[in-house]
Amino acid sequence: MGLMLIGFAGGLSVLASFAGLAGGRLSAHGATYHAMNVGGALAMVAAGIPADAWPSVAVNVSWALISAHGLARQPAERQSGRTPGSMRS
Repeated sequence: MGLMLIGFAGGLSVLASFAGLAGGRLSAHGATYHAMNVGGALAMVAAGIPADAWPSVAVNVSWALISAHGLARQPAERQSGRTPGSMRS
């Protein structure tokens, strides 16, 4: 029961991040958006492994890695003064 609740909480985190993005309250390039996605995806992985929900685990591991990459880029973009998605020379 505990892991199921963790999985639901993770799903709510991912949905809340998307709702924040769609509603203009979060930026797709912001640390908050990425952190909510990393945490949510990892929670769903934790719930999916014991349930043998391997397709869900695979998607959520991928989602967590993509979001972790976005999160890791935050300090570098702030220091360089670049804006996400800007042209690089």
